[in-house]
Amino acid sequence: MRILIVEDEALIAMDLEDILVRLGHEVIGPARTRDEAVHLGDQAQIALVDVRLADGPTGPEIGSILSSTYGTTVVFTTGNPESVMDSKAGIGVVTKPYTPEAIVEALDYAIAQRTGRDAVQTRFMKRIPVAL
Repeated sequence: MRILIVEDEALIAMDLEDILVRLGHEVIGPARTRDEAVHLGDQAQIALVDVRLADGPTGPEIGSILSSTYGTTVVFTTGNPESVMDSKAGIGVVTKPYTPEAIVEALDYAIAQRTGRDAVQTRFMKRIPVAL
């Protein structure tokens, strides 16, 4: 899968990239701001989006743009997961600090969503409720 990293902290972005590459995914980014994320968004199938970036708390807006414009499957990452639980753009949120296992689980869930497979159980990722 082509996965966009939206993260302004260089060390966190490098860790995410390492995890994704080891899993065999193609990494897009990292994007540090809303504008960078939107510019790269058309290349990604899945995006890991931090909520608070270099240009402020733009993650939810980025998620909405990526999801509605490009059909990107969005997973948020944040220290405050409640801030995105009402988002219509994301499928889930991984709480920072997270482990590599949490990212692997979130990706497995996102890939299942994209491919129509049965979604895996999640221990580390909080699913965002779907509005009916």
